[in-house]
Amino acid sequence: MKRIGRLAQNAARTLALPVGLFVVLYLLSKAFGTGQFGSPSSLRIVAQQTMMGAAIALAMTCNMKNGRWDFSIGMITVMASVIGGAIGQALQLGAVGLLIGCVLVAVAASLLNGLLYILMKVPTLVISIGTMVAYESIILVFNGGSGARISDFNMLLFGRPPYVFLLGIGAGVVFYQLYTHTVFGYNVRALASFQSLAVSTGIDEKRNVLGCYLLCGLMAGVAATINLSLTGSVLADVKFNGAMSMMFEAFPPVFIGFYLSQYTNLTVGVFVGAFSMKLLTAGMLALGIPAALQNVGVGLFLLVFIAFTTNQEKMREHRHIRERAAKVSANVARFPAGTPK
Repeated sequence: MKRIGRLAQNAARTLALPVGLFVVLYLLSKAFGTGQFGSPSSLRIVAQQTMMGAAIALAMTCNMKNGRWDFSIGMITVMASVIGGAIGQALQLGAVGLLIGCVLVAVAASLLNGLLYILMKVPTLVISIGTMVAYESIILVFNGGSGARISDFNMLLFGRPPYVFLLGIGAGVVFYQLYTHTVFGYNVRALASFQSLAVSTGIDEKRNVLGCYLLCGLMAGVAATINLSLTGSVLADVKFNGAMSMMFEAFPPVFIGFYLSQYTNLTVGVFVGAFSMKLLTAGMLALGIPAALQNVGVGLFLLVFIAFTTNQEKMREHRHIRERAAKVSANVARFPAGTPK
């Protein structure tokens, strides 16, 4: 019974954020907005967009767990959509060919980042900014900078239910299995916790780094496939706008996933975070908030969330101190000095 109670409590804590957001935004949209928020069609769109957001967040998770920041992940996703779309059309294998093309491009670009990190021994932040510029140039040169456009309806299968959910959740299952139930995943967690001790026990850090970048590329390839399949076209990114937006939208689900991992597994936490952020964006849209201000809203939400989670332990300690002080005060009031107990 205690185990069931603990599981129920953890499930409630995991789902508190999306449920709370939904209730607040639903009431606000009814009072001040269009009232369309929360309808089955709007929730279906939010769920579809969650699949892409979760895939990008998972692409960042493995490296961020070990302190490696990759600012090129958005550009890799855009490049994989553009070049992978062309490869998919050339393969003539339908949606499967599109998936293969996007994954191949994303994995190659991500592994290049990992190799540069190992060989150059400079911070990943510096490397990712450099490769981001290079990847943007490739996008602008490839196919005359026209981006990607697919008119074959059958190739866009992974943008429609239920296939978009099968691909997104399937990618989550793969990430979960590799991160939780393999030697690779154990080594990732060991290096994240005690790097010097883990290396001294024989863990090959370089091999693990390449494994993380390989997994990153795989998830980015899935995100690129869904990204292209949802709309049928992707513009060549100019001045990083689309790629940077895509990357920064992935940060909140990662941070939320890290926090929720104390109540559930990391993969579920990232999906809950991605769904929560897409829910927030849909709610602001229903309230008539302009797109430019929506980014401000997401940024403020992230700041509040990080501030809350960072100081949660301190707040818990302060609460315990106040409770103990209240008990002491009650005992003093009950038994004044000199009163026999």
